[in-house]
Amino acid sequence: MIKIIYYIINFLLIFSNIFYIKKYLHIYQLKNYQDARFFNFFSKIYKIYIIFLVFFVVFIQFFKNFYIVITSYTLIFFINFSFNRNLITSEKTPLVYTNKLKRLFIISTILTILPIGLFGGYIISSIVLLISPCVSNFLNIYDKIINYKYIKSAQKKLKIYKPKIIAITGSNGKTSVKNILLSILSSNKKVISSPKSYNTPLGIAKFINESLTKDCEYIILEYGARHKNDIKILFKLFGADYGIITMVGNQHLQTFKTKENVFIAKSQLSVLLDKKLCIYNLDNIYTLRMFENKIGLRLGVSCFSYIKDNRDIVYANNIEIKDFKTHFDIHINGTSYPVTTKLLGAHNVLNIALASTLAYALKIPINNIIKSIESIEFTPHRLELIHSRINILDDSYNCSLESAKASIDVLSQLKNKKMIATPGIIEGGIYEYNINFELGKLLAKFDYVIIIGNHNKNAIENGILSQNRNTKIFYPATLNEAKKYFSLLSDDDNLLLLNDLPDDYK
Repeated sequence: MIKIIYYIINFLLIFSNIFYIKKYLHIYQLKNYQDARFFNFFSKIYKIYIIFLVFFVVFIQFFKNFYIVITSYTLIFFINFSFNRNLITSEKTPLVYTNKLKRLFIISTILTILPIGLFGGYIISSIVLLISPCVSNFLNIYDKIINYKYIKSAQKKLKIYKPKIIAITGSNGKTSVKNILLSILSSNKKVISSPKSYNTPLGIAKFINESLTKDCEYIILEYGARHKNDIKILFKLFGADYGIITMVGNQHLQTFKTKENVFIAKSQLSVLLDKKLCIYNLDNIYTLRMFENKIGLRLGVSCFSYIKDNRDIVYANNIEIKDFKTHFDIHINGTSYPVTTKLLGAHNVLNIALASTLAYALKIPINNIIKSIESIEFTPHRLELIHSRINILDDSYNCSLESAKASIDVLSQLKNKKMIATPGIIEGGIYEYNINFELGKLLAKFDYVIIIGNHNKNAIENGILSQNRNTKIFYPATLNEAKKYFSLLSDDDNLLLLNDLPDDYK
């Protein structure tokens, strides 16, 4: 009788684990189905909990006593409930029920209920639950076959149509440079570019399969990297005829660990291009190193007149923000051209110069380049200016310390009161506190700072207070709650929205 009761309890508890699978798959989807990013999301408590569960599996094998097992089960059930109920705190980015996700859910469910006939099955099931997204993805052979065919189809299309491929990489600015370059090249060439931030093998393959036509002359791709060989893989799959390297910064230190590792990863594009032309940002010490080490064709870009008598350098100076436009002079091949753009800030001038340099090398007439620059529209959520009662600078798409400095520099040049709303900078790995402390120091000179959520609250607050104890700081849980503080701003005051935490951060 006791044995029957045990198996009923074991079955019911294992069945309860199935209700948590969707939450783990949601996080896995938000992390682009990448195992390292999935595990890095969780705190050390997650790893300790797995060890704790393993201990109990061994423990009950030595004491095969009904009451000890039931007591252990009860303890683990309540810990499971507490641990799993708040894994995702909002539905800003809801779970998308793709065919792949449905397959992963089926495999994860099978894996989770598989230990049902084992002694201590509920505990083993709880261990499997915690790693089920990664294991089910590994076992998902169907998607691996489909993905292989999808990439092969894209490669075949590239081989048949033979467009020239422009690859852009860097910690920041890839999408902005891509959009600027698309605008300039489109004035004279048939060109397409990958949408949004499609910068993974499958994302790029999807874009090529759906968008590449035989009359296309150039295709602009973002080559993203979170691990050391990501760019090498992309280059091997799709190749590149030209390259632009924007900068090396603090993005993705959670996976790269150090900026030197980011440099090594990003420099793969420079090395793989060999003697083909690559454009470099010379204002960044890491991309400057790549420029100096490049054996083949190279051109450099600077906003600080670096080696301005060198014809291999394109530079911009006299940068000024006036009437919510940026005015500057760009120097190409020894000639200076005055330019005005809607895009704000020196960092956008640098992005424009990077794109213009390659366009000029591709024989786009200088008049076309200048006209295109003047007509370029904002990239959504990348320091996008929104005029309403107040002036809103929406830089919420992404954020590193470098891009934050650029946005803060723009805000500093505007008139009237200034407010910043930010949840801080994520994926800084072991440096995350220091990065957000430095961000806080930068924010200390403004009238109001709104720190959204708890993830980086202490670091930003301590950074602000180390510089200025008079800055007014507010602590809403969400951006929606933060909106009530916007009323502190008068007409024509300024608000900077700096970064937007992913859905899986508090």
